[in-house]
Amino acid sequence: MCGIFGVYNLPGDAHAYRQRALYLSKKLRHRGPDWSGCTVAGNHILCHERLAIVGVESGAQPLTNDDESVILSVNGEIYNHKALRKLCPEGTHFKTQSDCEVILHLYKHMGAEVVKHLDGMFSWILLDTKKNRILAARDPIGITTLYQGWNSKQPGTLYFASELKALNEECDRIIAFPPGHIFDSETGETTRYFQPSWWEGEKIPATPVDYTLIRESLEKAVRKRLMSEVPYGVLLSGGLDSSLIASIAARETQKMISGQVPLNKDGDDVDESAVASWPRLLSFSMGLEGS
Repeated sequence: MCGIFGVYNLPGDAHAYRQRALYLSKKLRHRGPDWSGCTVAGNHILCHERLAIVGVESGAQPLTNDDESVILSVNGEIYNHKALRKLCPEGTHFKTQSDCEVILHLYKHMGAEVVKHLDGMFSWILLDTKKNRILAARDPIGITTLYQGWNSKQPGTLYFASELKALNEECDRIIAFPPGHIFDSETGETTRYFQPSWWEGEKIPATPVDYTLIRESLEKAVRKRLMSEVPYGVLLSGGLDSSLIASIAARETQKMISGQVPLNKDGDDVDESAVASWPRLLSFSMGLEGS
């Protein structure tokens, strides 16, 4: 997981705050050892500690559009980024192979609605310098972490970070940013964008259980999470769920490498070039005795 840190509407020039921002962002460096980036725009600042997974050579963040008026810092992965690129107008210029860059370009045409089109695990901060606007969003069920903070001595200034440790020296009020929500400085509101039909517990499904559909849905969910240009592995607890996921991951990887099944099966829109980068699951030692 990467680490993101951002401050919106600082009193005065954010360049004077840059060293402080780098100090706070460094507290997140264990999350992203591959690259540290910092962008200052007016009285706003975004920082990023990167763990490179997709677009390894070109996806350094914060990302910017062509005229650098929109700045983006993301922690996470956008599984359907290939499909989303097709929604961009013809001639859209992509600077990188990053799965996250598509957010920048779709924001230009959709505004805050872009978050409703994302399939992935993510927390991100987007700054539109022309509109003096900031958006912050977290994935539907909160796989990634995001916190929002305020300092009572600086009313109007907003802080965002992947972990509390980057905020507790600056803020006297901190909240966990709610999953499935987006904050928009234009309205000053944090609103829910994720509203599935099963969200209401009182609604009992009347559709009979389709075990084939369950299996295919699980396989698809595992397949799209194999999107990586670096070695990947699985964590095994010894239980049924992790063993099943590991088995599917190993099988799907081998199928894709050997060409036994068509890539982008059933409209998956998985980045097949990234999936096919590693022919097998790897084992990793976590430093535990016997591992």
